[in-house]
Amino acid sequence: MIWFARGCDMRPASNAFTEAVATAQEALNDPLQSLTDEMLMTILLFDLYDTLVLHYAPVPIDYGKHKHGALAMIEHRGSVNLATSRGRALIGAVRHTVLPYMLSTRQPFPERLDHLFGHPSTNATRVMSLDLISVYLTRVQSRLWTLRRETPLDESPLARRACYMEIIEEALRIEGLLINWKASITDPDWLPEYIPHESVIESIREAGFYGSHCSIWGDLTFGSTWILFSVRYLLTLQVIRQALADEPSLLLDPEQRELLTGADECVQQLVDSMCEAIPFHLGDTILPKSPIHSVTTNFPSKWKVDPQTGRSIRVPGVRSNHQARAAASGGWILFPHLVNLWRLAEPEDDAVPIILREGQLDWIKEQVRRLQRIFLFCEPVWFKR
Repeated sequence: MIWFARGCDMRPASNAFTEAVATAQEALNDPLQSLTDEMLMTILLFDLYDTLVLHYAPVPIDYGKHKHGALAMIEHRGSVNLATSRGRALIGAVRHTVLPYMLSTRQPFPERLDHLFGHPSTNATRVMSLDLISVYLTRVQSRLWTLRRETPLDESPLARRACYMEIIEEALRIEGLLINWKASITDPDWLPEYIPHESVIESIREAGFYGSHCSIWGDLTFGSTWILFSVRYLLTLQVIRQALADEPSLLLDPEQRELLTGADECVQQLVDSMCEAIPFHLGDTILPKSPIHSVTTNFPSKWKVDPQTGRSIRVPGVRSNHQARAAASGGWILFPHLVNLWRLAEPEDDAVPIILREGQLDWIKEQVRRLQRIFLFCEPVWFKR
């Protein structure tokens, strides 16, 4: 967590990484080793190292090369990817790792790999199915920004308008898929529980509490998945909002004005849901603390009656080991998503900003700074285009 602050730790890690890259490059030249699951996992570990560096290095680096390398390996391996359960799991891991990068840089997920990433065996879990929907999102988002930057000067207004209408229709189709994904989750363990502001201990409220209640889940995995869903839904709505902003003649249609109003309202609801999840992920932590001492960190929880047994159960569940897991990874989960909200509200380019209620963006910025204090994160340079 704090390895960058300890100068003596940085050079050995960097040296070991350099040696590992050289060894991997040799192995990639071997026809057999280049097809192994171990080699693909090695590339993912290199990408993880890049991500760690980006949380602490004060200047941008060549980020994304190992993500593209992992995609190249998937393509090179071909049907080998689907031959074993481990290989199929690695396909899901690669896609899950690459998607945030693609969405951040507005690149399309390569269609030439759809026969692998779209295979039913690689979309068997809730997160995998959400990622498959997000693949479509990368493409419509990329199409929108390509249209904005590369529209021919001699293109007729009607043709341009038709292009934007097609993008909006595709975004609405993706929204429908996201809504169906959400509706498919009926397992009570996956659904959020809510705790009123007054029922949460003071230290958690003072550390960072937004609105009248916070949300909790039975397991950290469930909460992080719902945040991921909210971010992907936000980006889908942003495609619609951007298209309407770029082609304002569409707003002469009352249906399109209603669509924009509905999108703005949904954006606010999604951002609220993300803010409400922060206490579940961070508890009352405000300063650097090793996860070893997580027993001293307070997190929101509640008791409820199990409808099947009639017994009282605690949420999060005792078996979820929430204190230790959230102390170790809750901040790492939240940080990129909160920075994403910041970027959407204050874009560094000519993107249309999302509209939040007064004071909410300042509160989100403070939570980003809180995470920087806790984990010693640098400014999020890798989000810059």
